[in-house]
Amino acid sequence: MSREAVVEAIRGASRITAICHENPDADSLGSALALRIAAERLGKQAEVVAADPVPPSLVDLPGAADVRRTPQLKPDLAIVVDGPLSRTGAVVADAADWLARARIINVDHHVSNDGEGASVAWVDPAAAATCEMVALLIPDLGLEIDLQIATVLTAGIVQDTHTFSHPNATPRTLRVAADLLEAGAPLSAIHRSIYADKPFSTLALWGRIMAGMAQRCDGRIVHAAMTTAMLAEAGTDPVASEGFIDLLATTKRADITVLFKEVDSSHTRVSVRTSARADAVAITSAFGGGGHARAAGCSVDAPLAEAGVRVLAECERELDRADARGR
Repeated sequence: MSREAVVEAIRGASRITAICHENPDADSLGSALALRIAAERLGKQAEVVAADPVPPSLVDLPGAADVRRTPQLKPDLAIVVDGPLSRTGAVVADAADWLARARIINVDHHVSNDGEGASVAWVDPAAAATCEMVALLIPDLGLEIDLQIATVLTAGIVQDTHTFSHPNATPRTLRVAADLLEAGAPLSAIHRSIYADKPFSTLALWGRIMAGMAQRCDGRIVHAAMTTAMLAEAGTDPVASEGFIDLLATTKRADITVLFKEVDSSHTRVSVRTSARADAVAITSAFGGGGHARAAGCSVDAPLAEAGVRVLAECERELDRADARGR
């Protein structure tokens, strides 16, 4: 599907609900907030929904304080951003009746997204971020990108490109970002909020995680784990682990880096980063997850230790596949 189909759906709706994926990051939240602002400027009712709280680093984004946990508008058009409907967490179950009465469209940049559950799906793996896609969409709606829209969209691009340092940042990404900065987006302040302004409790948690990091396959796989006990000791919550995987991925010679996050005694979340010699989606798809070739994630219905054994075994299989491909 093209973005023209998304534009048509937005223009034809009276009420728009933008839905983030679970544990919203800057890309999911930023694209949803931008769509809400755009919809309201078109004279429509609009809201942003996220099953989990807005991370502390993003609470100052325009409109972030008004994010709802469940839809409150009468069902009309639901725009699921930065992931498929299945990634919206508790929204899928808690708002099942509401979703059944809404028209669902999907806007995303993850190559693993097949648009399941949406009547219209615009998936562009060439985009560095969903916010990059929304930045291209806004003018098609006949709207100018102002300071508020530019700010929330820049946040998503900054997070998903690690401030343009990841290989997913293309010339188009930079052109889009330049237009957003010209509209007033505070790039330096956004970068600092996402990557630099860490509470002491976050750094205390990272220190505990790093103290337990390990490697295998001659350093080609580097992994670490966050436990609920670590969270209690550091006096923080799970969102404080966001960004640690990118630090882990700076390990020299590592082709695969993995962060295991204990949710409870029977559930573990997994974040994976890879070099060009391995495929993160190939690893996480074995557990029902997905994402990008260089960055992906999944959830494993197993205790932390068991999840570690299973996922690391799949990482080793991916290295074997990569070696067979001659990477």
